[in-house]
Amino acid sequence: MKKKIFNDVMRDLWGDDIDLSEAWETYSETMMAKEMGEQMDIMLLESLPQMSTNKRLLWRTQLSEQGIEMTPTQVDQYISIIELALEI
Repeated sequence: MKKKIFNDVMRDLWGDDIDLSEAWETYSETMMAKEMGEQMDIMLLESLPQMSTNKRLLWRTQLSEQGIEMTPTQVDQYISIIELALEI
């Protein structure tokens, strides 16, 4: 997907409440993982959109314990990007 199309989709989904440059970077990294990553990494990415609210909270907590802070909205945005990249 071209960057302009990606940005348009993200704006449609999230309005102005998303950092498009960071979102594009995440999308690009996910596409690389999809093409060159280990099967286990791809399976993990594919499982993210299927997580319940409780599992998302646990995952977010694990990330924060590793120094990666994300708001609930950022988690939802991240999952939207993964869905686009993996065509889920």
